[in-house]
Amino acid sequence: MNSKKMYGLLVGMTFCLLLLGKPVLAQQVPVWYSFTDSKQELIGYKDASGKVKIPAQFGGFTRAGIFRNIIAVMDPKTYKSYYLLKDGRAVARDSSYIFDFTFDCEQEGKIRFRDPKTDQVGYLDKHGKVAISALYNDARPFYNGVAVVLYNGTRFCPDGSLYDAKHPCEHWSWAGVTALIDTAAEVIIDSLDYNMLDHLNWYSMQIRDKPADTTFRDSFKAKDGRYYTFSNYEKEFKYWFYNDYIKSLAGKSGQHTFDLVSIEGLSGRTLRKSYSRKSFHTQYQQVLIKKMSHIRPDNKDLQIIPEELNYMIYTQTLYKSFYTDCGEANNAQYPLFDVVVSFGTGATSYQERYSFLHTTSGYKLIAVSWKHLN
Repeated sequence: MNSKKMYGLLVGMTFCLLLLGKPVLAQQVPVWYSFTDSKQELIGYKDASGKVKIPAQFGGFTRAGIFRNIIAVMDPKTYKSYYLLKDGRAVARDSSYIFDFTFDCEQEGKIRFRDPKTDQVGYLDKHGKVAISALYNDARPFYNGVAVVLYNGTRFCPDGSLYDAKHPCEHWSWAGVTALIDTAAEVIIDSLDYNMLDHLNWYSMQIRDKPADTTFRDSFKAKDGRYYTFSNYEKEFKYWFYNDYIKSLAGKSGQHTFDLVSIEGLSGRTLRKSYSRKSFHTQYQQVLIKKMSHIRPDNKDLQIIPEELNYMIYTQTLYKSFYTDCGEANNAQYPLFDVVVSFGTGATSYQERYSFLHTTSGYKLIAVSWKHLN
């Protein structure tokens, strides 16, 4: 592990950047984009001008849609995997990090790998060199210069029994110590409550001498005695929805609507259709106001549910910036929340849904699913 001075420098730089309200951004490099050979169903990469840089030759778990510096690929003939650099070098053979049958993608100049000998996870840098040794049972990607890791872990099966490699259960999970590390592998916060991490905005990190107000932020005591605080997306959304969005419906609701809105009917009209913001408000503004007029924080038939932007539904170009390089929903920066309202009981019951996506200019309504349109 690096010296305390380097750790202090990192924290200071991170704090300064956060005061400006901007995430730590990697240096811009020319990127390549994946393409698929329809005949062979293999993946290759082109530059921004469309010039083929790597012919279609990868298959299996290969999934990086954007090639910045390093990607994980699989040879479809041998099923061998490795990390590939833009100069053609293959590194860390058979050390690919795989989760849910998918490879990892580069994030903030790092990509996870799993040591096949120790079954531990570490990080490679963008040059394919080991940035952080394989010290952990599992680890998350880096966001804003910090990452959640798990060590001293044990695999457990759903029934509570220990995982047996000879007779494995299908849906096992880890139990161990969760910690927050920096890019120098220094443990900033140890023994984190894993259940408190799902809705944190890592890019809102602040370092304080005392815990922050819990209205919107969650605080964690660091090893040096200070507190690292992060805004909580779920807390922020609930407050915004009831105190800003609902109250603005009759006036400036358009500012809280995305450029494109999807409408899906629950009866009589089952096809999903997209409308421009202007068209949506011209046709459905009064419907929206009427349907939301009964919504209150104490409504027992209402739920606010964290969701993910569905890449199979939201395929338009407008949504590309809200996905990761691997084409997944970028929940770390752009979480999605569904407001679900239940009606009736038994066989006649139904639910209406309103989807709000966090964007660079706040939450925006991107979809509605309702029973009647007038």
